[in-house]
Amino acid sequence: MDIRFRFLRWRFVSYGVSLALVLGSLLLLSFRGLNLGLDFTGGTVIEIRFQKEVAISEVRKAVKEAGVGSFLVQETKEGTYIIKVREGEDVRAVKENLEKVSGYDLIREERIGGVISEELRRKAVFAILTALGGILLYLAFRFKPVWGVGALLALIHDVLIVVGAYSLTYREVNLEVVSALLIVAGYSVADTVVIFDRIRENLRVRKGLPLEDIMDLSINQTLSRTVMTSLTTFATASVLFLIGGHALSNIMFAFVVGVVVGTFSSVFVASAFVLDMSRFFRREEVQEETA
Repeated sequence: MDIRFRFLRWRFVSYGVSLALVLGSLLLLSFRGLNLGLDFTGGTVIEIRFQKEVAISEVRKAVKEAGVGSFLVQETKEGTYIIKVREGEDVRAVKENLEKVSGYDLIREERIGGVISEELRRKAVFAILTALGGILLYLAFRFKPVWGVGALLALIHDVLIVVGAYSLTYREVNLEVVSALLIVAGYSVADTVVIFDRIRENLRVRKGLPLEDIMDLSINQTLSRTVMTSLTTFATASVLFLIGGHALSNIMFAFVVGVVVGTFSSVFVASAFVLDMSRFFRREEVQEETA
């Protein structure tokens, strides 16, 4: 039996690391909160057309120098720029700085109200809960229900830590970041399913072996695939994070953190959850039979 490393012997250490990270994330969310972007807070949208050609980098620089903490600059096919500024920011200072870059014509200026922002918040929460529920049903159907719960706990663990990282760094959280979190959740589950599939195969062909040995064997057998997939994803995400610009960097931060945390939970946490829950329910069954 080719078990090079006994991962599950270290599960209580991994539980401690996971618990510390999750509690740290919850404390950060409670006391520091999230830097919610324009999508969730409301704000002001202005559209302008410069009287001479101006690079989008100059526009972003001008808005940033106005002391704005959360903004979005988009260039349209018509040659105009749409600038979105979060509620509470100094729009007048933004306009003054843009005037210094070049003269411009103001095409429109409007506010995004709190009603729209509240609706977006509800939709974001609904999307996350729906995705988590769908994943749980899929895993419970494909494997045993206790395996689905184990994978879901690992998934929630990953998403909480990534959200905690956004709170720690106070990076802006917008709808694009929410979509990135859902992708991270999917990545985490996909990684876990590969290991669970191998465990299920080994349970069929290696009957009589203890569940812990089969899990350790399965993790070792899939480890090269897990590490290579994670490294290539991490490398790509890191490059985009470093040189992708403000908007892309903010989204890629979720992938950089999520790949590391997701790989850790797939190898050390998900199977450990399933092992301990299986032992617990088996012990409950034995107690009922002997009662």
